[in-house]
Amino acid sequence: MAVVVALGAAAVLVALVGLPLYVFPARDEPREVDAVYVIGPPTDPRMELAESMIDDGLTDTMVVSLAEAAYDAGERAKRPEAVQICEEPQDFTVYCSQPDPFTTRGEARWMRELIDENGWESVAVITTTPHLTRTRVIMERCWDGDIAYVSSGEHLDPWYWGYHYAYQSAAFVKVWLEDGC
Repeated sequence: MAVVVALGAAAVLVALVGLPLYVFPARDEPREVDAVYVIGPPTDPRMELAESMIDDGLTDTMVVSLAEAAYDAGERAKRPEAVQICEEPQDFTVYCSQPDPFTTRGEARWMRELIDENGWESVAVITTTPHLTRTRVIMERCWDGDIAYVSSGEHLDPWYWGYHYAYQSAAFVKVWLEDGC
């Protein structure tokens, strides 16, 4: 019985510690920036938010982190909006690529390369809510400029919240073990 109580208490503690990190992280509202960056996977809600920022005149440049697999027939159906924006001419500037490695750290490195190439002073990064805190830590290791961290507002089922708690927590261990960009 003591083991069950201890495991239950540990689960509650993990859930409480995760609330400010994964459920209620610091986030920004969309605002004027030099580029909006949709980090992977480029889900339709993330792409729609980036497009709305462009439509609202907040930026004229979109960056999309898109795995090469997204161009395969099976994956095209999962990410139609991202593939369409990357393949067809747009009336705004678009950068689409698969960062190397295809991780948040690889995405941060690619962001830094684009900032250096284009002289950007501000970027908005769009991702899902439970990924915002870890994204902030990694991106700020690569660039100390003006970054807005915007939640895509995607609906997550309860099981997916549980997955994110576990995944993001394990990924934070990796972040703490890594140094620099």
